[in-house]
Amino acid sequence: MEIILDEGAGFCFGVERALKMTEEVARATQERVYTIGPLIHNPQVIEELKGEGVEVVGEDADVHNAVSILRTHGVAPAAEQRLRSESKKVIDATCPYVKKSHQYAELLRKEDYHILIVGDRNHPEIKGVLGYAGKRVTVINTPEEADTMPHYPKLGVIIQTTYPIEKVQKILAKLVGRITEIRVFNTICDYTSDRQIAAANIARKVQLMYVIGGRNSANTSKLVEICKQQGTITRLIEVAEEIDESDLDNVERVGITAGASTPEVRISAVISRLEQIASARVTH
Repeated sequence: MEIILDEGAGFCFGVERALKMTEEVARATQERVYTIGPLIHNPQVIEELKGEGVEVVGEDADVHNAVSILRTHGVAPAAEQRLRSESKKVIDATCPYVKKSHQYAELLRKEDYHILIVGDRNHPEIKGVLGYAGKRVTVINTPEEADTMPHYPKLGVIIQTTYPIEKVQKILAKLVGRITEIRVFNTICDYTSDRQIAAANIARKVQLMYVIGGRNSANTSKLVEICKQQGTITRLIEVAEEIDESDLDNVERVGITAGASTPEVRISAVISRLEQIASARVTH
């Protein structure tokens, strides 16, 4: 059995940065350490951080005499202001790409654009951006929703950092013909785009695709969606123990990719497990 791995899969820059910041704080302080919401969307990593004394709390938690860490997905400005006024210390682990979205939303609001946010309204990243966008804002998640948008003289577009570029292009194609002025900020993370392209390329070459990552991770879910769109059987797993050996019956080529919050050790464990299964079958 041949295994084809996306060599670039694993932690993105923003996740690696946030984890480093969090681990350094946890080691250096005697105070309670809270992340405001899960730091990243990987349950196993969050559990490991808990073992180091880092707890996950909500935005409305009591943070007096505690170190508060803003998650990679960011928070709304009102929440950040409260946290800074009440916490012993605030560490901003917001992904730099997400911070750019905050800055663009604030700019568009000040320049009197109606703001269109393309992404999942329920995702913490989008909830944070909404806090910067003000009241004149619309959120859509599909090209079909673009058909229902009214005319705006000035429309400013911000995109969720993990959103597939092909869907953005479809949305913009629907808007260009009926909006007087459109200003688009491409806030899609380069790493995310590269992983999506690589996942599609690998999926077209294999019979079975494994996507490793948290089931609560938006970018991991999008990788699953993209692989399935290639007509390839795709399995989302968080750990190697979830591999179902029966899926590998009569499979000669397997592909592997992973979400941006997936540690290298999890990827290595999946590869090792697949190699064990393949070796056992050859021996048998």
